[in-house]
Amino acid sequence: MTPELGNAIKMKIGYYILTDIQHIPPIMRIYERLGGTIMTKNKRIYEYINENYAHLNPTVFLVDHTYKAMNIARKSGLKVIVYTGFQMIYWGYAVQVFHGVSDKRYVEDKRMRLFDRIFLPGQKTKDKIENAGYVKNLDKLVLIGYPKFDDVINNKAARAPLFDNGKPTVLYAPTWISAGAIDMKFSAYGESSLPLWGKRLVKAIAPRWNLIIKYHSRLNEDMTGIYGEIEDYIKRLGVEKNVKTVWDADISVYMRQADIMISDISAVCYEWFHFDRPIIFANPSPENYRPSEDKFSNTFVWRAGDVLYKEDDIIPAIERNLESDNYRKIRGELLHYAFHKPDGKATDRQVEAIEEFYEKVKSHGKLRIALFNLLKVIGIYKRV
Repeated sequence: MTPELGNAIKMKIGYYILTDIQHIPPIMRIYERLGGTIMTKNKRIYEYINENYAHLNPTVFLVDHTYKAMNIARKSGLKVIVYTGFQMIYWGYAVQVFHGVSDKRYVEDKRMRLFDRIFLPGQKTKDKIENAGYVKNLDKLVLIGYPKFDDVINNKAARAPLFDNGKPTVLYAPTWISAGAIDMKFSAYGESSLPLWGKRLVKAIAPRWNLIIKYHSRLNEDMTGIYGEIEDYIKRLGVEKNVKTVWDADISVYMRQADIMISDISAVCYEWFHFDRPIIFANPSPENYRPSEDKFSNTFVWRAGDVLYKEDDIIPAIERNLESDNYRKIRGELLHYAFHKPDGKATDRQVEAIEEFYEKVKSHGKLRIALFNLLKVIGIYKRV
């Protein structure tokens, strides 16, 4: 059913969500407090919100083109548009809230200067943006924290465990396979460990311990290629009882159940530090990548755990980390570097910051908003 324009809106605020379902939780934490209008070109996002947030009676529009989202925003008189990505509709005043914190180079993007407010998870993201040099008006940058994990900190996010056999559980959470990574300059040799390590980890872990494989939501449950191969491999080894593969917008519920996490170059590495448990890094390019002291490197976080370079490393690394935790201090330091005030109150700070910004622009008329965005398009960036 198509929602009516302006239905159940507390403030004239909009949200534009693309890419994948992992971008939904940061938006919905704001939506449940402020209401508004959600727009997306992604059918799966549209369906996921309506199915999983039905209790909020969300106003969600599925559009087939960006200009249609802009028309909805204009007709609704929206003043502020909240984003987790970089594709914009060029209406209203743009607020960036991010969907994760990682060593990838997403935030080192010239499009960052298009946002009128940039709400930062922590000092790490602030340093990366400032180092890139695209954002000249640093007053746009506001340290908020990480609302996405408030429920974890406040001990609210939990589900029934996937295993009840008493064995330790390993969570494997590889990032998505970015075929265009080299062209996009995210990382010189890619970020995902899945093609190299997926089957190896199943083979080593499943006979001894429980294994949860949490695929990146950008995969859209595409069971072709390596994903289908891993499912077939699990069946061929006969370890279905010890391996669970999951697709979900919220990884925290699986983190709660794990004793160790294995990942690569991903935002989940920093998120995992909230649980204060060991992490192991599956190196997606063993001949090229090493842990780095450079805070702008794509392997800066690897200082917080053991790194896998060859298949024989897997079992000893897990056994070693189950027995002792040698990286706790550095994990704690990186947690507080990545996340501003991990106190469970980041949502409050973010909502208050949006409300404060909204008060500054709520009286602006449609002509002023249209001209303001036109100036953005032609490359003139003006402080609000």
